[in-house]
Amino acid sequence: MDATDNAGKAPGPELAAAPAAEGGTAASTPVSDHPLGPDAVAILATEHWSLIGHRSLLWNEAYSRTTIFLGALSAAIVALALVANATGFGSRTATLALVLLPVVLFLGIATHIRVVEINQAEIELMLAMNRLRNAYLRIAPALEPYFSTSPHDDERGLTASYLLASFDGRGLRPWGRFLSNTATVIATVDAALAAAIAVLAVRKAGAATTLAVAVGAVAFLAVWTALFLQQRQSLSSLRRSKPRFPTPPDESLSASDIPRGDARFWTPIVGSGPGRPDLRPTHRPQGSHNQRAGHLISVI
Repeated sequence: MDATDNAGKAPGPELAAAPAAEGGTAASTPVSDHPLGPDAVAILATEHWSLIGHRSLLWNEAYSRTTIFLGALSAAIVALALVANATGFGSRTATLALVLLPVVLFLGIATHIRVVEINQAEIELMLAMNRLRNAYLRIAPALEPYFSTSPHDDERGLTASYLLASFDGRGLRPWGRFLSNTATVIATVDAALAAAIAVLAVRKAGAATTLAVAVGAVAFLAVWTALFLQQRQSLSSLRRSKPRFPTPPDESLSASDIPRGDARFWTPIVGSGPGRPDLRPTHRPQGSHNQRAGHLISVI
């Protein structure tokens, strides 16, 4: 028989929702009845797409600036090689190098500063999108199991949104991530370029080879350290910021918050979901949110 009542009509939404209510399953709150208003989803989605577009533009700029810097460096090296091949690596080649390489170094330092700013903006955009996800889940709480990213705008939520917890200890350690990010690579090239300029300048002045090598090493360390400190300083405002929607204390920590290779930090709590145990820490790392936020520099 067809699912119709005595009047020959199909059951309405009220009758369709009745069995679910009788079975103990609460129906989701309609979007139109939510305190955020009937247009909340459209407004949040518009803001979300705006943030995604801004993020895409930032990374396009980062790639473009990096490409321009490396292209200028390659062109300068090729030009110096051609001049050295034609005239011999003498005083003329050294003079031309001391003219070209400082310009390339300036371009590299400017690129590094801008990439660091882009990294900082990237983190802020990720935190902003986490807040939007928090609003999505307030409107439709039943969607929470389908979100791979976090709705919390603190350091743990940021780590989860970058999906770093999925490595489960198999990925790079924080220092490994820091050494492999774009800003650090550019800083290393800038430091090597500064060392080359220092060596050429000292050698042109008639200094000994040992002194030239020592000056080059000092120049490399000085430039790399200065750029490293500038990169860390860019995160000071984020460390001082207070999250609006922090991760609940009873929520399981991500893999990045747990010391690797120490299984005692995890205790399986069976019954948190069908066929999936909930892993919650038996010991929480000491330190405030601001103290643990220092490894954000290794994310990008």
